Amino acid sequence: MKRDAAQIEAVMGEMARHGLGGLNPAPAQLRALLEADRDGPLQFLNLLAFHDVARYPAGSELEKRGLRGADAYGLYGAVALRHVTQRDGRLTAFNQVEQELIGDAGAWHQIAILQYPSTEAFVDMALDPDYTAALVHRDAGLARTVVLVTRPLLAPRG
Repeated sequence: MKRDAAQIEAVMGEMARHGLGGLNPAPAQLRALLEADRDGPLQFLNLLAFHDVARYPAGSELEKRGLRGADAYGLYGAVALRHVTQRDGRLTAFNQVEQELIGDAGAWHQIAILQYPSTEAFVDMALDPDYTAALVHRDAGLARTVVLVTRPLLAPRG
């Protein structure tokens, strides 16, 4: 769905309610994604590093549970994956990082690659109230993340 400037601003406003930057796209990154409006398949490579202990809001019932960061992220991940598959997407890889072999990008704990049929499918998910309600778990669990939007160059083997 190609959006005009007003529609892009409206989506950015909606997504800004959940924060921009940090664990979310920065405004320029989000604008570039919306303006490109790519057809898929698109694969989003997520590099994930977790807090030792999840950082829920102070005094909340969730904080009292004392979850590990990875476990809090797992609560988010279950909801996110349901929303991805509801939009004809899929999880193509979910791996524990064993070692950094080349470079010095910092310590990552896991990677996840999620495939979406289009930019629109991702945006639709990101605006879904059920999905956004789970962001509290993502935000509590993740110390940092990098998400790269990629396009497969090779057809899947069948």
